[in-house]
Amino acid sequence: MPVQNARKILTQSLQRLGYALLLPVSILPLAALLYRLGQPDVLDLAVLSLAGQALFSQMPLIYAVAIAFGLSRQGQGAQALAGAVNFLLLSSALGTLCPGLHADMICGLLAGLTTALVCSWARSLSLPGWLRALPEEIPALLLSALACMLLVIPLALIWPLLEQGISLIASDLLTTPFGAFCYGVLNRLLIPLGLHQVLGSLVGLGESNLQALAAAQPLHEGYVAGLYPVIMFGLPGACFAIWLHRQRMHRLPQGGLLLTLALTSALVGITEPIEFLFAFTAPWLFLAHALLTGLSLAICSGLGIKVGTYFSAGLLDLVLSYSTGEHSFWLIPLGILFFVAYALLFSQLLEHAPLSLPSRPLAEELPRLASVAPTDPQMLAIQYLKVLGGMDNLQAMSVCLTRLSLRVRDMALVDQLRLTSLGCLSWIALNEHQLVLVLGPNAGLVEGQLRMLADRQSVPLGFEPNKATLSF
Repeated sequence: MPVQNARKILTQSLQRLGYALLLPVSILPLAALLYRLGQPDVLDLAVLSLAGQALFSQMPLIYAVAIAFGLSRQGQGAQALAGAVNFLLLSSALGTLCPGLHADMICGLLAGLTTALVCSWARSLSLPGWLRALPEEIPALLLSALACMLLVIPLALIWPLLEQGISLIASDLLTTPFGAFCYGVLNRLLIPLGLHQVLGSLVGLGESNLQALAAAQPLHEGYVAGLYPVIMFGLPGACFAIWLHRQRMHRLPQGGLLLTLALTSALVGITEPIEFLFAFTAPWLFLAHALLTGLSLAICSGLGIKVGTYFSAGLLDLVLSYSTGEHSFWLIPLGILFFVAYALLFSQLLEHAPLSLPSRPLAEELPRLASVAPTDPQMLAIQYLKVLGGMDNLQAMSVCLTRLSLRVRDMALVDQLRLTSLGCLSWIALNEHQLVLVLGPNAGLVEGQLRMLADRQSVPLGFEPNKATLSF
C-alpha cells in the first residue's frame, strides 16, 4: 500500500506539472509566428521579429511564472511573482558561480517548482505571535527565495554532468531510428496521463534545443519530424475510419464533429480530442496509434528528414518550420501514406472489436437531433450542471485545454447518455467519483461558467478532482 500511495502521489504531481507546462508551451506558436512574419522574405518588419525573439529569449522566465502559478492551490498571483523573482535570483547566482552554462531553462523549471512546493508548505506553518501580523504570503515568499538560493551550490556541481547526459541523449540516441521510435511511442502513451509535456520539457533541456530556443529556431529538429505525418494525416485518417465504422453500425455518424476534430489536428496540431475518443474506451486503437507514431519517427530519422516544431506539428508548425528543415517536402507524400495506413488499420481493428462510443442507434437518435446544445456559454454550463446531478453533486474541477476533469459525490446522479447532446466528444468514468469530459474548445468556457455559478451559490469547488473533498 505505501508503494501504491507513493506511486499515485507521484503520478498526480507529474500530471499537475504537465498541465502547468501547457501555458508556456502554448506561447511558442505565437512567438514563432511573430518571428517568421517579420523575416525579410515575408513582411520584412523587424519589430515583429524582435517581438518574437524577445518571447523566445524569456521562455525560462515564462516557465518559472507558469509553473509557480499553475501549481498554486487557487491561482495566487503573489506566487507567480515569487516564481519570477526566484528565477532571477537562481539564474543570476548560478551564472556568477559557473559562467558559460546553458542553465536558464533548468533554473526556470526549478524556480517554479521550488516556489510552488515551499509556498504550499509555508502556508501550513504555525508562525510565532510576532509574525502573525504579516500577510501569509510574505513568509512563504521569503522562504521560497531562501530555498532557491540554497539550490545554487548543488546545482552548480550537478548540472554540468546532467546537461552533458541530456545533450547526449538528444543528439546521439534520439536521432537514431530506434531512439526516435522509442520517443514517439512513449510520447503518445503518456498523453492519457498528461505527462507528455513533461517528457518534451526534459528532453528540451539539451544544449542543442536551448541554442535553438535562443535563436528562435524550431525545437527537437533531429527526431520529431515523424510527428507531422501522424498529426496532419494519420489522425484525420483515423477519424475517417471511425466515421465509416459508425455508418456500418447504423449509429449517428457525427461526420461534422469528426471533420472538426480532423481539421483541428491537421491545422493546429491539437490531437487530444481525437485521442481521447479511444484512449480509454478502445486501448488497442491507442496502442496501434502509439506504435504508428514511433514508426513514423523512425522512418523520418532513417530518411534524414529533419524538421523541428514550435508547438504540436500541425500545418501551422510546418509552415513556420519548413524553410529551416531538411527534406521537408517528403513529409507530404509520407503523410498521405500514413493517412491510408491509419484508415485501413483502424477499419480492420474496429471490424473485430467495435469502438464503444456512447451513443444510441441512429433510429433512436433522430428524434433528439432537434435539441441542439445551447451556444451561450452560461446556458451550456447550466445544461451541463443539470446533467452532472446539480451543484450539490460537484466537489472539484480542473481544466486542461480540451478536457474537463470532475469529482462528483455520486456518479449515479450523472446522466451520461445526455452528454453527447451537449457536444461532449467523449468521456470516461475513472472511478466512482472521478469523471473526465473531452469538450474540445468549450472546456475552458464551461469550467469558467460552472465556477461562476458555484460562486453565486456560495458552493466551494476544489481545484484537484483526483483528491477527496471533505463533506460537511
